[in-house]
Amino acid sequence: MPGVLKHIDYQDPFTRYKGQKILDNLRKLKNREDISIDLAIDVYYTLYLPFPSLNEISQISMGAEKHYKMVKTILNDSDARKLRLYTVADSFASVALGTLFLMNIMEELENDGERTISQGRGRSRSGSRDQDEDAKKDDRGESRDIEGSIKRAIKKTLESAEIVKEVEHFVYGYKAGVGHTLNLEDDVASVIRLVKSTDIKNILMILARVPDITVVTKKRKIAYQRGEIEGYTRGSDVERMVYTELAYPQLYLYIKLADDNLLLFEKVIYMNIGPIYVLVDKSGSMDGNKILWAKATALALFMRSRAERRSFYIRFFDSEPYELSKASPGAKPSETMKLLEYIAMVKNGGGTDISKALITACNDIAKLRTRELSEVILITDGEDRIARSLVRKALQHTKTRLITVMIMGENEDLRSISSDYFKVIKLSEKEILSVVRA
Repeated sequence: MPGVLKHIDYQDPFTRYKGQKILDNLRKLKNREDISIDLAIDVYYTLYLPFPSLNEISQISMGAEKHYKMVKTILNDSDARKLRLYTVADSFASVALGTLFLMNIMEELENDGERTISQGRGRSRSGSRDQDEDAKKDDRGESRDIEGSIKRAIKKTLESAEIVKEVEHFVYGYKAGVGHTLNLEDDVASVIRLVKSTDIKNILMILARVPDITVVTKKRKIAYQRGEIEGYTRGSDVERMVYTELAYPQLYLYIKLADDNLLLFEKVIYMNIGPIYVLVDKSGSMDGNKILWAKATALALFMRSRAERRSFYIRFFDSEPYELSKASPGAKPSETMKLLEYIAMVKNGGGTDISKALITACNDIAKLRTRELSEVILITDGEDRIARSLVRKALQHTKTRLITVMIMGENEDLRSISSDYFKVIKLSEKEILSVVRA
């Protein structure tokens, strides 16, 4: 029998596909190919199944004792039970945390191997009389070492479980009130790289405390007979009549029709709104909590753009504008992951040129040839002078509304050309929601 779990068909193509997903991620992240697919399958289903159970030890093939011990430890460990709260019936979390667990166990076993070598050298110098006694303890000691390594690996994986789920929720759009039909499993390696970034952990912790952003979203809509169902209303339009009305007697139905009192589906069509474009100052003065708050605000604005079905663009700048990153209204998980990685990797440093950044943003918007009003949201603490006439002309030419978010400072030039001007004194979740509401 290749694996150690009951009721698993290890030759089934779908089963092997799940194990191969974990192996592919290990290859990308650790460049390791020495893990068997059967072990990867067992790790996946131990995390995924509500009630996984082991085969009898007598049914396990020769040489699979360590494999058996690993899965048994996972099933019996208290931290593993907590870990499974994040993974049961969740395929993405089972692949991601299964990959992370195997990475952690490889690191632990490598460290244990180094310690064993070091101890062995010590014994060789002490003479041969202790070697026989040491040899008798080797088997018991090795067993305890492996179990200890497995438990430490489980604990390390549990520490990352919450942030893995936060990334999953953010990418799938649960926090923005949007469902998903796409799969994040192809981007597990990117998720794990993100999880290891301290910045993204802190940013998502800030976002988790922000109230529901969907309550402040703006959608331009008009009533339309063949639009999307949004609710219910009363009237006489039989094309929009709710089907349960047909259950009434015919005479009663005609009376309701004459009185404009039929229960109808309320249908609307959403009008296009221009993109949200965020400019984030990454100069040297934007250090510590400032840059973290700015990044969290940018991601909150992305969540708003997704709820409003708008394109989203972001540029960081100091004395020069940096690479543009974007996400379409129906951003795929891979597109959202690229945006998260881009925001996570940016570090503050350099000078400040706000005028150049604003003109670059207007040029970007002009290339889109959008007819709708766009918004540029500038997040900065810069107090340098602005080329007001030049920037104002660029904003008017592209029909762009400038919203300035001034962090712990003041800039009269920006105040004079901004449609809205927010002065942030306290870097709090309440201030983020105020910006998103603008």
